[in-house]
Amino acid sequence: MTQKGPWPGRFVWHDLMTTDAAKSKDFYCSLFDWTIDERPMPGFTYHMIVAGDGGIGGIVEEKAIPMSHWMHYVATLDIDASVARCKELGGSVCIGPADIPQTGKFAVVSDPQGGYFSLFEGLPESPGVDPDAPCVGRVCWNELLTTDDGGAQSFYSAMFDWQDAPRDLGPMGTYHVQTLGDAQVAGIMKNPAPGLPTYWVPYFFVSDLEASTKRAKGLGATCHVELMPIEGVGRFSMLQDTLGACFALFATP
Repeated sequence: MTQKGPWPGRFVWHDLMTTDAAKSKDFYCSLFDWTIDERPMPGFTYHMIVAGDGGIGGIVEEKAIPMSHWMHYVATLDIDASVARCKELGGSVCIGPADIPQTGKFAVVSDPQGGYFSLFEGLPESPGVDPDAPCVGRVCWNELLTTDDGGAQSFYSAMFDWQDAPRDLGPMGTYHVQTLGDAQVAGIMKNPAPGLPTYWVPYFFVSDLEASTKRAKGLGATCHVELMPIEGVGRFSMLQDTLGACFALFATP
């Protein structure tokens, strides 16, 4: 995978924080054409996800978390300044900044609505994955389902200079496509399910949405939205894996 980074303000890595790494590996490696590169770390094993010709994220076992979830990493050129900016804007800092040996630095933070994500400042040789490189089994879109879409928009615009390109969804409200220069980087919308917390959802690119959705359900995933069209873009299915982590499958027309 050609590296051209860094890509400040773009999503460049995705980790699955799971209560059972073995079970998660079995599920996702059966669903996607992934291989796992085991990386021993102090006190734990980092299971690097390899799709295409390079790593795209990892699987980390955390027995103490209430439910498995995906963690999205946004690149920054100055992690200390970004952490300070997050706090100034009403967000919170959960971990870090902390060193990742031979890789860079990261921090786990949240927006004011409680949407958790990570900041990543990579070394020149480890900038993260090119967010625009197409690859089946890779994250192709990042979506925030939030309790306050207006508040989230204000936070992320100030945090990363994302600009809003709103789209009217009718009864479902407004979908806020986030742009950075010429790139579309993410989507923000008010969570249509009342009472649920704010969280980020990764969309994985697949070549056959029907087959991949069927395969996910056969592996034990719960499907909440199935084969939903996005006019002029493609179709998606929204699911939860066997340990509760939310994700989506996406295919072009």
